[in-house]
Amino acid sequence: MFKKPHKVKSSTTVRGSERRRLRGLVEASFPNLSANDINTLIPNKSEMNQVKSMTHSGNIAMIYGCAQNPIFFQIEERCYPSIYTLWMYPKLLPTVVTTNLVLEKIVNGADLMAPGIIIEDYLISEMGDLKVNDICAVRIIGNKAPVAVGIALLSKADLCQDGIKGKGISIIHCYKDNLWLSGDQTALPLLPEDEPIDLANKIENMDLDAETQLKNSPNENLDVILTESENQNSINENITNEEECIEKETSLSYTMDEILHHSFLTAVKVSGKKITLPLLTSTFYSSYVIKSCPPALNLDIKKTTHKKLSVFLKKMQKEGLIQIKELSKGVESIVSISLESDIIRTYRLEPLFKSHKEAVKEKCVEEPPTANIQLNYKFPLVTELYVISAQVKTLFDKYKMKKGDTIPVSTVKEVLKRYIKDNSLQNELNPRMVTLDPILSDCVGKKGGNTCTMTWEQLQEAIVSNMPPAYQVEFENKDSIVKKGKLEPIQVTVETRTGNKKVTLINNLDTYGINPEKLAQHVQVAVAASTSIMPTQNGKGILVLIQGNQVRYLQKLFIEIFKVPRKYLQGLDNIPSKKK
Repeated sequence: MFKKPHKVKSSTTVRGSERRRLRGLVEASFPNLSANDINTLIPNKSEMNQVKSMTHSGNIAMIYGCAQNPIFFQIEERCYPSIYTLWMYPKLLPTVVTTNLVLEKIVNGADLMAPGIIIEDYLISEMGDLKVNDICAVRIIGNKAPVAVGIALLSKADLCQDGIKGKGISIIHCYKDNLWLSGDQTALPLLPEDEPIDLANKIENMDLDAETQLKNSPNENLDVILTESENQNSINENITNEEECIEKETSLSYTMDEILHHSFLTAVKVSGKKITLPLLTSTFYSSYVIKSCPPALNLDIKKTTHKKLSVFLKKMQKEGLIQIKELSKGVESIVSISLESDIIRTYRLEPLFKSHKEAVKEKCVEEPPTANIQLNYKFPLVTELYVISAQVKTLFDKYKMKKGDTIPVSTVKEVLKRYIKDNSLQNELNPRMVTLDPILSDCVGKKGGNTCTMTWEQLQEAIVSNMPPAYQVEFENKDSIVKKGKLEPIQVTVETRTGNKKVTLINNLDTYGINPEKLAQHVQVAVAASTSIMPTQNGKGILVLIQGNQVRYLQKLFIEIFKVPRKYLQGLDNIPSKKK
């Protein structure tokens, strides 16, 4: 959540009413905090500040700070403690324990996987009654000081099962992220565990000096211990096996420019005849160039001298290998590939690249196309949002939200609930009815009307109807995407072309992270029909065209394989009748 810098939208001093509200929120969220604890964290007289920020994922975070450090932050209706607060109260949250090797991964933005959580009898009690979606802390074995705050994706019972896989904790805030950087940047303290633990038995072959330092030097910075133990653990994880050593030595023999160049030529040499043109340059790069690069080489175009894909492809165009055109404004596509050019014709695949392509080819033969798609795609988490418009902004201004902010309907409901309660607008005789004051009347557009009361449902519906739509799409292991405008479903249409021939068109795949070219290639094999891709008329997306009425197969593909909810699909009712 705070891996990347967050945009500060406002910063104000916390006044009495907001301080009381925060106290109530903290007390309700963390019942194990005593009144004295809350007074320490949220003092009556010390100055506190409230920062409204938008994270890189599009979430609005209200950050509360005291004495230079953030102490709590609120996202939607949930309150989270900061790392600084957890160092003061390490038992505040249910806690899972992991090894020190994981800390660097978490700091770099990774979530905590279930296999990385240590399950030992003396540690399980720290999880408490951990349930899915509970807020929890993460700490390193040997140190009670938490290193991260997250949301449990698996329950305690699930985590204790043998062989459990997948994500265990979704990390919200961690040590050394941008929220930690906004404080005084205190280094991770060392808080010894309650009971003496023989770390050599719990973490394989842990360096004896590091263990002694952990037990006898509680004031030493943990970073030193982590570094020493990481060196030993790296041996225990068998990182230096023969095959990986060969890959690492090979990767050192290539510069990043050479890796990019070989990946490009390998892609063209191996797949050039199969590529359906025109093809977006970005799709060509992700579907062919990157896939042609062995994973050990870790292709990153930003680390080349070209810096950008467009610069590199223009160089390839100057060498006569490809032809690029801007088929629609701002959208570049490859329209031709010169397979007969001397450079491509005489190019011989590098051994590492050749073995990688052969391994990929063998894997494709072993697995049917449908299985590959199912494994490579996971439907994103889609949240429908609403934009605070000029008509309703006076209502949301009172709760530190501004015109243009995007919020879910649950936040609209909560703001409305608080406003009606704060202004005593609920009808005492009929609690379902709400009296409209001037602000609510403006929000629902009843300035000159005779309606003075509305039901809760009518009021909420009227306010939402005056807020433009928006949406957030969150892919696994990627940053969330927030866009304003109506969320369009995947649209499947059947058209009749010249000669009474049917064609099936698919639109809006990009919104849900489905690669149009891969889908076209898969359908081409699955239904034995020719396919093509082209820009949409407005140039903002890609259209997939399939010969014949293929709605029956697409229904199975989207619903059973891709697991797309029906609400995000349109046009699947055009299934052709079966021939008798």
